[in-house]
Amino acid sequence: MGIALYGLIAFMIIFSGAMVGFLLGRLMPEHYRQDATRRIVQTSMGMVSLLSALVLGLLVATAKNKFDTTNKQIEEFAANLMWLDRELINYGEDGKAITPLLKQFALSKLAASWPQNAEPRPGADALPSWRLLENVQQKVRALAPQTDAQRSALTNALEITNELNKTSWLQRAQESGHVPHPFIFILVGWLCLLFVSFGLFAPYNMLAVVALLICAASLAGALTLVADMDRPFEGFITISSQPLQDGLAVIMSP
Repeated sequence: MGIALYGLIAFMIIFSGAMVGFLLGRLMPEHYRQDATRRIVQTSMGMVSLLSALVLGLLVATAKNKFDTTNKQIEEFAANLMWLDRELINYGEDGKAITPLLKQFALSKLAASWPQNAEPRPGADALPSWRLLENVQQKVRALAPQTDAQRSALTNALEITNELNKTSWLQRAQESGHVPHPFIFILVGWLCLLFVSFGLFAPYNMLAVVALLICAASLAGALTLVADMDRPFEGFITISSQPLQDGLAVIMSP
């Protein structure tokens, strides 16, 4: 489901609760409008409001944590790419021979994570990025160092390729959303009931409708924000590809 559609559906469900409340309020017998009845309804819905606030805060924190974690992984990934490139260059001619494959991997990774920003590369999509990284790792392992400097560079290069491989598979495992969808469905139901209670005793005038409309839009916006941050590579708020592009520029530099 698209993120914008996600928010629109949430808004329609929540605001429809207010409209149902207005309708029920007009049809409700007069003796239900007593202060005692109003207080018990408001107290009960206060508990629902508190639970809704707690769950919404939990969902925002979970989505924000995933977004920040993924952003940090991308920055470390780009730094490791640049470091690996320098170690291969420091190794010597045999190490420099691996850099074209490293460039191909970086381009493939950039295209896989941000397809909307990728430039067409004929024949470059023959292998997935994880396979290209394994090829880089195999070629690094095949190097035969002759000097202490080469052995040091090879040790660092192997360590970096292991980190790149680990991060790549970790990101793939984290592609699915971290926010439990049943939480969101239950939260939307609670908010709908809450708005029904608002409409029951609210005066039916334009100001009351506009106030509930703004409140419903704000809550739907918060849910949209949760769904957006839970998909860090798509939507309105996305992780910047600049660190990886900067790393690619360093790799491609002479």
